[in-house]
Amino acid sequence: MTRHLKLLLGCGLVALALAAAWVALGPGMGPGTSPADGAVAASEVGGSGMLDGMTFTGTMRLPSDTDDVEDTFVFANGTFFSTECDRRCGYPARPYYVRHVGEKIEFFSESRCLHKDAKIVWHGTVENGTIRGVSDWTLRRWYWTIEKRFVFEGTLTKPAGPVASTQ
Repeated sequence: MTRHLKLLLGCGLVALALAAAWVALGPGMGPGTSPADGAVAASEVGGSGMLDGMTFTGTMRLPSDTDDVEDTFVFANGTFFSTECDRRCGYPARPYYVRHVGEKIEFFSESRCLHKDAKIVWHGTVENGTIRGVSDWTLRRWYWTIEKRFVFEGTLTKPAGPVASTQ
């Protein structure tokens, strides 16, 4: 077996082990929050979700930083996106998944950059007009990977509109 094939197989096994660990962590905020934990994809229920129409204005930052970056978090048509991440790298709106945990609504979404091998995985909660959570950003190159965790928080600036009547 060539060195490159051994490396590729080794990376595949590591990815498989990480995926198994992610699922094993179970429910709650963090890497274990996934559609497999009983969450419902907004796109699986007719392209709309319970958070659709909500817009939150807030900030995102590295936990060790004091410099906040202003951001807007938008739920629309069964998708979630960050206007700042879209502006910086073209992260498109992607489907979000939700579940109720007590009075909170947890959500999960993943978006990939349109211009490079980078992704953001969002884990957050919405409760009493506030959104907060973490976003894990990963940038992969063939010779290195950068991973950063950001915290975000915002307040509801545009509540979901009234549900249209079908009568």
